[in-house]
Amino acid sequence: MKIILADDHPVFTAGVRAYLSHIPDCRVVASVSSADALVQCLESTPCDLVITEFSMPMTRIGDGLHLLSYIRRHHPHTWLVVLTTNDFPVVLYQIINSGVNGLLHKSDAIPEIGKTIRHLGNNTPYVGPSFQTLLQNGMDEQGTYLIPSPRETEVLRLYAAGHSLRDIAGRLSKSVKTVSLQKASAMKKLGLRNDIELGRYCAAASGDNIRPQGQEDWFLPEPGGRKRAPAA
Repeated sequence: MKIILADDHPVFTAGVRAYLSHIPDCRVVASVSSADALVQCLESTPCDLVITEFSMPMTRIGDGLHLLSYIRRHHPHTWLVVLTTNDFPVVLYQIINSGVNGLLHKSDAIPEIGKTIRHLGNNTPYVGPSFQTLLQNGMDEQGTYLIPSPRETEVLRLYAAGHSLRDIAGRLSKSVKTVSLQKASAMKKLGLRNDIELGRYCAAASGDNIRPQGQEDWFLPEPGGRKRAPAA
């Protein structure tokens, strides 16, 4: 099995590589330290499995969820395992819903990587022990994950980016009262009590992304499957 490792912490990558060297039929063919480098590596280096951090430096991909979505669309036959320290249940659910084959916390025992590899090919993703309780806590009484609507999510991201409720209302052609209610509803679903926790959530959901102006979602295809060209 050919494996690509993606993580911006070299010591962690070295530890995973050393562990994988003792697993029969597993071989690390490349390691990268950013989302952009991972995308480029996948274009030139055939592999069977990608083991990646969710939050890595990125300039041309919108956020961690966009990275996973991109890999799933453009490399559908490549297994995908995420290792992360993200602890927001709703973000973890979104990671799983993106189609990954495994989700591990970086504090899980390293043999969990081996368990995840042996689980590949099953219909359900392997979730490490550190996340199982967190995911259960992210459900309501009916066992449904509490997910903000797309518009509520948009309001949260704009607010966390520094826009006032009045600015957001003007941008979305809504009343300030409507935008305020959408913000409050989204925060309640996410279990966020104040703006500090909101900021932490938005950073976690985006993977602390960096997007220079004019390069938003550069790798994501337009309708019809065409890639967007980079801005001049």
